Amino acid sequence: MGPLDGRRVALTRPAESTDSLRRKLEGMGALVLLTPAIRRAPPTSWGPLDRGIAGVFSGRYAGVLFTSPASVEPFWLRLRSAGGGNASLNGVVIGAVGQGTAAALGRLGICVDVVPGAEYGSALAIAVGSFLGERIRGARFLQPRAEEGREELRGGLESRGAVVEVVAAYRTLRASPAELEPLVANLRAGAVDAVVFASPSAVEAVLAAASSGLGRARAVAIGETTAAALEKAGIDDVWVASRADDEGMASAVVDALRTL
Repeated sequence: MGPLDGRRVALTRPAESTDSLRRKLEGMGALVLLTPAIRRAPPTSWGPLDRGIAGVFSGRYAGVLFTSPASVEPFWLRLRSAGGGNASLNGVVIGAVGQGTAAALGRLGICVDVVPGAEYGSALAIAVGSFLGERIRGARFLQPRAEEGREELRGGLESRGAVVEVVAAYRTLRASPAELEPLVANLRAGAVDAVVFASPSAVEAVLAAASSGLGRARAVAIGETTAAALEKAGIDDVWVASRADDEGMASAVVDALRTL
């Protein structure tokens, strides 16, 4: 018997980024419900990202900063399509929020210079400031992110005298209530033991569809930013992964269900 034998765990990540965690949970005995609450789409325009990449080529930026794995691939693909590669990033500080983002960059052979211990944007701003010291003043950074992304990284760096140019690398689209109805029905019936959230957007989508909340299901969050979104929505008991990767989230699910 595994630690999750017979437990029903709902994953709300986009379908394309769920497979590894699903296999890990199933290996622990869980019955996994795949209920993507969000999906990713190209940005409204590639122009801002492409202009940012041209700025990388020209030496405009002191660094490129990533706050999620989702921003890594579109940045890389547009960089490659413009004729660039790893060498284009020589001398550019690369910062990442979370081990998952750092791993996504590492798989492409991109060396990461700064990964804060805490997994939110303001922590990266502090870490980059410490890394550069006095050089942070007037330094210019490129931040590829979701069109509807959070402002904490930019605000943290600008308060230290840096300039941050934010460009959209993708859009996050919520699933419709109809697409989430199977999850909502299972929550209503008490047939879900845990729901795993990997972003505030997924929290917002699920709780907009599930007007009565999560019922008896335990909420598991990938990090503090997602946990804060759950708490803001009135979900008081939230288990937070110690690391923002599949291992950390699987361990958090085990912890959450230990006493259920």
